[in-house]
Amino acid sequence: MKENKSVNEQQEQVIITPTPRIIKINRACQERAYGLFDSQTGTQVSDFIKGTNSQVEFKDLDPNRHYDVGVIENTGDEKPYFAIAWNRTMRDDTDAILKNSDNLPVVYPAVYSIKDNKDNPNGIFDLVDKDNEPVGQVIKLSPMGDKPNFRCIHSMKLKDDTKE
Repeated sequence: MKENKSVNEQQEQVIITPTPRIIKINRACQERAYGLFDSQTGTQVSDFIKGTNSQVEFKDLDPNRHYDVGVIENTGDEKPYFAIAWNRTMRDDTDAILKNSDNLPVVYPAVYSIKDNKDNPNGIFDLVDKDNEPVGQVIKLSPMGDKPNFRCIHSMKLKDDTKE
């Protein structure tokens, strides 16, 4: 069963179209819901939308705002609200990536997962890269409970290795 989840995560594809600003999630999973976050502030700026038709689309987005896409599972009837706190070492590459795209759709380059930290009952979860290195935190601001489970963030934010 665990193997199927990793296959689903690899198949899920988040694409941004620069103008007009549209974000599409192709091969969206029915068990998951997708929401947008302001990359600069980490604030959730949309409700989560369930991936019922294998595609989720966010239209009419502010072209001056950069977005991260959060993925959750087991939403139930709850309207969850989260926030992201990125580490200072993370830089936003959205402008550079979209500038070099010739206005063609671009696949989000980074997927960061949630480190399962069962010792933290406060609704604060570590956000980690593929090497299990922390890149930030996800904070659950809605009522506490087992559901929903935050799975990952699709982002244009990358580690700033010029400062290492």
